[in-house]
This record gives sequence, structure tokens and C-alpha cells, in this order.
Amino acid sequence: MMLWLVAVLTAVAILAILRGLYMLLMADVVVDLDTRLLPGTHPLPAEEEENVSWWSRWARRLAITRALDEQLDRANVKLTGGEWLTIWIALTSVAFLLGLLVSGNLVGAVGIAVIGFLLPKMWLDRRVAKRRQMFQDQLVDVLRLITNALQAGHGLLQAMKVVSEEMPSPSNEEFGRVVMEVGLGYSLVDALQHLVRRVENDDLEMVVTAIEINMEVGGSLSEILANVSNTIEERVRLKGEINSLTAQQRMSAYLISGMPFILAIILTILNPSYMLGLFTPQWIWLPAIGVVMIVMGNLVMRRMMRIEV
Repeated sequence: MMLWLVAVLTAVAILAILRGLYMLLMADVVVDLDTRLLPGTHPLPAEEEENVSWWSRWARRLAITRALDEQLDRANVKLTGGEWLTIWIALTSVAFLLGLLVSGNLVGAVGIAVIGFLLPKMWLDRRVAKRRQMFQDQLVDVLRLITNALQAGHGLLQAMKVVSEEMPSPSNEEFGRVVMEVGLGYSLVDALQHLVRRVENDDLEMVVTAIEINMEVGGSLSEILANVSNTIEERVRLKGEINSLTAQQRMSAYLISGMPFILAIILTILNPSYMLGLFTPQWIWLPAIGVVMIVMGNLVMRRMMRIEV
């Protein structure tokens, strides 16, 4: 039975990896304008649906792929939700097989499979957070560049084009996308709202709100953006001080929460019979209570370090 299980999972993992590589390297999916700009939110026209692989058509119907499309868009990863899901399943299957071969029991295999399942999500979330932080760090310079361009006589769209040419990533990519969307037919307000949804930045949302109000009532946009830029600069400075003061506590929360799981996996690999005793019917409540308490402690520590500015 174990040999059959290993054979089936190996076959599934190989097929998933091959399919993911094919879609990543060779597939040329033709999509309409809305699907290019906002992946996962609009269906394809009937005449273009024929050019999409059966896996992409099936995966697009899943809510998880729509959420993955948005997350991949925020991370600037050039994959669709279906392609990412394929690679994700393949990595989890490979991790399970490696755990089964190394540990020789299902508990160790499941533990390593959980790591293989969590690592891609952690990497993607980390990439999104890093990109979001980089955008936050560049936002003050972006606003100053837009303000100077407005004072020099450029329009708002031309000022954003200057940002796309002069600023580093990710600001140049995001504002370049705003300029592209306007050129493809979206209004400037809609393109800016798409930018807010991608970046998920409160300061940027305040800037876009100020721009929309200015478009409604008029006034000096350069002066408004200069005042907003000064406010954001003070908030960034204060957030930096808070992050420095809470860095040690955050690291302690990560270590304390992750250490029991790491030790459990290591002990399962080194001495399976010792750890399997915890998963018998009379003792299974002990690891369950331990996991619940670890999660609750982590949430409490994270809540204590969350300081709104």
C-alpha cells in the first residue's frame, strides 16, 4: 500500500511540475484588456477563451486563483493564479515524498509537506511586503517629483510619466502602469484607484483622495501634494522609530512560535517512535493544546507590538 501511495504521489508531482514549467515557459495566453490589467476579475471573451489552456479555464473559476492573481500582481510575479497553484501543489507533493523517504513514516512526511506548503506562501507574502515597504519609502520622493513637475508646468499625467522614467522600482513600474492604463482607455481616477488596490498603502490612498477632491473643486494641486508629502514624511519617520524599538520583540515572537515545530520535525526524523507516542489516541490532546497555545501567544505578542500611527 505504501509503495502504491508513493508511486501515485510521484506521478502527480511529476505531472504537476511538467505542467507548471510548460505554462511558465511556453504558454502564450491571450487575454483582453481588463484581464491584463486586473487579472482574475473579468471573464475572457468567447473567441479568446479557445486560446486558453483547459487548466487555466478550470483554475480561473476557483476563488483561490482570483485571490492569487491579485497577490501575484502585488508581488509583480509574472505568473497567473493557476500557474502558481500548479507549482504550489507540485512543491507540496515533492516535500511529502522527500519526508516519506527520509523519515519512513507518515507523520514526518506530513510535517515536511506542511513546510513545503507554507514556504511558497511565505515567500510570496514576503515579496509583497518588501515591495510595499519599498513603495512606502519612495512615496515622499515621488510626491516631491510630481510637485516639482506640476510647478514646472506639466500636467498630472505627464508628471506621473516623469515618475515612471526617473524613479527606481517599484514606483516607476506602478506609475508607468497608471500612465499605460490611461493610454488604453481608463480614466485617471480609475487608474489611480487600481494603483491603490495593488499597493494597499494608506498614505497613497490619502494622496489619491486629495487628487480626486482637487479634480472636483479645483485649487493648487502642487501645494496640496507638498503638504501631504510633509505629513507622510513625519509618519514615515515615526514608524521607523517604532519599528526599531519593537524589532527585538518581533524576532522573539517568531523564534518562540517556530521553535516547537522545528524541534518536533527534527525529533520525528531522528527518533520517530519517540514522537509518535504523542499522536496516540490517549495523548493526541497534548500537541493539539500546545498548537492552540502557541498560536494564541503569537497573536497576543503581535497585538502588543501593533502601534498605529
